[in-house]
Amino acid sequence: MKKNLLSTATLNNGVEIPYLGLGTWLARGQTCEHAVEYALNHGYAHIDTAQEYGNEQQVGKGWKASAKTRDEVFLTTKVRNANQGYESTKKSFEKSLTALQTDYVDLMLIHWPNIKSFNRTLETWQALIELNEKGLCRSIGVSNFTIPLMEKLLSEFDVVPAVNQVEFHNFLYQKELLNYCRDKEIQLEAYSPIARAKYTDNPQLQRVAKKHHKTVPQVMLAWCLHHDVIVIPKSVNEGRIKENAAIFFELDDEDMKVLNNLGPKTRLVDGAWAPPNW
Repeated sequence: MKKNLLSTATLNNGVEIPYLGLGTWLARGQTCEHAVEYALNHGYAHIDTAQEYGNEQQVGKGWKASAKTRDEVFLTTKVRNANQGYESTKKSFEKSLTALQTDYVDLMLIHWPNIKSFNRTLETWQALIELNEKGLCRSIGVSNFTIPLMEKLLSEFDVVPAVNQVEFHNFLYQKELLNYCRDKEIQLEAYSPIARAKYTDNPQLQRVAKKHHKTVPQVMLAWCLHHDVIVIPKSVNEGRIKENAAIFFELDDEDMKVLNNLGPKTRLVDGAWAPPNW
């Protein structure tokens, strides 16, 4: 299906999520507020933040400063690792609502699986299920979950995450995970979809970009959309925010063959907190 700026994916619980969102990692203060306000007033309808980012309050001020009503904005936030656990998840969620100046969020994610104590992650999922049932989270999901960890979660619960937000770009084409999530009706969402602009000089990407009169980041985002993956490129620069929205163009089979086979495989987000076989 040909997509445009208003296109949405339908999650496994019927909630619609815009294919394009604004990422806010590292965005701070008035700069963050302005970026959110600008994005929403220039066609975006989806803002992604997290407790860990320390900017929920600024995101709240930004969307309130825009001309948008609450039902015109899709807000995502995430439970930080330190707040995992049944009671602490619910308490931290209340603080997130206050900071975001809203009485509900559209999507609440578990930011990272707790590898050392996965039981805390299971408790967190139970808390999110209950928040979802109360209508405080329209949809719930996970982030940075591998297939084995997803299987571990699903072995304990009947409620399937609506979303799995992971690093996904041309140099980390997680095809097996993408296919798994499709089979389970879990929407894959890409963070770092332009790989932090580390590959703008890649000759193959440049050739495809030149062919379509686009930039390399625009091609990388369009490639994700071609795979029906949601993208949340982060920026506080007005020009970049606008550029990142001009990604709804067609890539042909030849383009996709090239873009599906770039390398070497490179993961940009890694650390001691990451899951095994990451």
